[in-house]
Amino acid sequence: MNAWRKAALINTLTQVGEALCRTVGPQCEVVIHDLDDMERSIVWIMGSVTGRKVGGCMTSRGLSLVRSDKTADRFNYTTRTRDGKMVRSSLVFVKDEQGTPIISVEINLDTSPFVAFRHVLESLADPDEAYDFHDAFIDDAPEMLETMLQKAVAFVGKPVSQMSKADRLRVVQTLDEAGALELRKAIPAIASYLGVTRYTIHNYLNEIRQDTALDDSTN
Repeated sequence: MNAWRKAALINTLTQVGEALCRTVGPQCEVVIHDLDDMERSIVWIMGSVTGRKVGGCMTSRGLSLVRSDKTADRFNYTTRTRDGKMVRSSLVFVKDEQGTPIISVEINLDTSPFVAFRHVLESLADPDEAYDFHDAFIDDAPEMLETMLQKAVAFVGKPVSQMSKADRLRVVQTLDEAGALELRKAIPAIASYLGVTRYTIHNYLNEIRQDTALDDSTN
């Protein structure tokens, strides 16, 4: 395929990509890759799900598929961004007359808001189940704490990078009620996981326990 035809095809794909992004909304990102330059393959991008820019490279999955010549289209696979967003993705390869992939179109949908909404519904439907940490049969304390942290964050339903103070308080309260604070080194581990200081976790605990004591005194 000559350069003019390829440029025209990329232009058409950008029109389709823009229409898709504008239709789906801010949770959608479309990326077009020119496979002639794998290190700077992104020639067009709309949306901010993955935080990449024009001139960036393909994902490791895309690079692996091109390298292994497994360029069948992939649909609805799940990945996570570095800041914790849960993303549903599809990757489509456009090929020339010889069957060689020359362009790929990557579609990413940030499903984090929908996951958060699902967790809210689950907690309303069965609040006791939402706090069930007792199915993790783990005899290694650090691994147990890591599991409890993941469950507490999943219960809140937001990536840590998008959490407000109220969300972090809810994580800490969930862990406290589940007994996680009985484990050694729990506070530094929780602080590290939530991206705050140990002092902040102590303050959260004081705030949570003061509120609990006030509730108890008024009941």
